[in-house]
Amino acid sequence: MLTGALLQALSPGMVVAGMAVCFLAGILGGLSGYGAGLLVTLFIAPIIGPKALIPVISVLMLINNFSRVWFYRSGLHVPTVAKISAVALPMSWLGAELYVQMDSAQIQSVLGAVLVLSVPVRRLIDRMKITPGPVAVYGIGATFGFLSSLIVGAGMLIMPMLMGIGFAGPALLATDAAIAVSTNFFKTIVFGALDALDAGHFLLALAMGLCTVPGTACAAWIVRRTSLHLHTAIIETLIIFGGTMMLFGFLG
Repeated sequence: MLTGALLQALSPGMVVAGMAVCFLAGILGGLSGYGAGLLVTLFIAPIIGPKALIPVISVLMLINNFSRVWFYRSGLHVPTVAKISAVALPMSWLGAELYVQMDSAQIQSVLGAVLVLSVPVRRLIDRMKITPGPVAVYGIGATFGFLSSLIVGAGMLIMPMLMGIGFAGPALLATDAAIAVSTNFFKTIVFGALDALDAGHFLLALAMGLCTVPGTACAAWIVRRTSLHLHTAIIETLIIFGGTMMLFGFLG
């Protein structure tokens, strides 16, 4: 059952707004493979608080990325998913163990800083021409796994690596999403085992994740017909603004 405080926070207007945010997040992630979790974080962090955020986002992004794998399944490259997941999963466990030891203030500061820095870091990574060898692939996969249990947006490491290997279009989006599915599924189990994810927050995350699926479907329809990449100045401004608010303690 959801806690009384959480139930009181979820007014009808907030539920509708949450559905809209998740729909837009589904479109954003479906088009670019990045940004869905960051966008949802801006909305959900003031409601559930920083301590529950990463476990909830893990469940939500499990659903969101599973739908992306389905819509782009023809391009999925299973061997690459298995290779990166093999190092990402155990490292995500270590990250989760560290996460549950952190207090809410520490988590909020880290998440706020990550949100603010995610925009320039993403632009820097986009400009880098990465051609990773086997060692780099495993290193990036391990780093992604560890950071994914601590921050939102760690997936920004995987996309340019896959592009450097030679993935593009639906193959890029499907393979990236499948790596996220395996990692988030594992993190959901780990956070549950560590008592960091209760049934109420799990159900909330599940419902929000399902609301992203129509957005992913819309994005898939667009991707098959255009080369649009959705990372507008508006989204980046929202991310920086929300991160700044978290950093200085105004969102929770």
